[in-house]
Order: sequence, then C-alpha cells, then structure tokens
Amino acid sequence: MPAEKSDEFGYVRDPLFLLSVALYFINRELIKPNLHHYSPLFHGHFNDSLLVPVILPLYLLFYRWIGLRPDNAPPRFWEIALHVPLWAIFFEWFGPLMLHKGIADPIDSWCFAGSGIISWLVWQRAWLMQKMKQPQRAEASVGALES
Repeated sequence: MPAEKSDEFGYVRDPLFLLSVALYFINRELIKPNLHHYSPLFHGHFNDSLLVPVILPLYLLFYRWIGLRPDNAPPRFWEIALHVPLWAIFFEWFGPLMLHKGIADPIDSWCFAGSGIISWLVWQRAWLMQKMKQPQRAEASVGALES
C-alpha cells in the first residue's frame, strides 16, 4: 500500500490543503468580483477543482478523531475514490434537485475526479518517487553482477 511507505499526513497543515484554501479565497474574493465578463473557469470550475484538496483532509481528520481512520498516512486512492462519487451525486443531483441549491453541471464531476487524481499524485509523491527509483537500483545491481 502506498500510504504505509510515506510520511504522516498533515491534514489541515498539509501544503496542498493550505495552497488550495488560499486559491479558493483568492478566486472568491479577488478574481470573480473583478472580472467584467463571465468566465466559465473562474466562475464555474476553478473552485470545483479545489474540492478534493480542500474538503478531503477535513473529512479524514474527522474520521481519525472518531477512530474510523487507523493512521495518519496520506490519503489512499480508495479514500479519494470513495468520496468523489458521493460528492458528485450530492452536488450535482441531490443539491440541485432536492435542496434547490446550485446548478447540475456534469463538468463539475470531471473537475472533482481530476482534482482527486492530481491530489492523490501530490499526496503520494514520496511513494511514487521511491517506486520510480527501484528499477534503477535493480538495473545497477544487475550491472554490478555482470562486471
């Protein structure tokens, strides 16, 4: 499992979380109010792309506090893959249809999924880098045996 090979996850101190929160507020308070024309990126999809790196650490911290998460490992792929479809159903179906809040936009679900994949890659970068270096070590040891 990738998470067992990595450092502890910082939850609300995680750099991706902090950067994403800052970008959310910059977009909300500075960019959107000062755009003179509608921008699908900044008015629609930018904040949707920040959902996973902003919300998932808060969920995982809560799960840790109540004992549903056994360790402080970086988010695992299955943890992201479980939450993204649930959020897509809530924000793109339940919210607009039942709560009469928001607009159902299927592109938002792609933003959630894309940010989930990118977030996982960032959170698992130490494990991924280790995996990328392992074949080089194996090649080096084979080369040493041949000499």
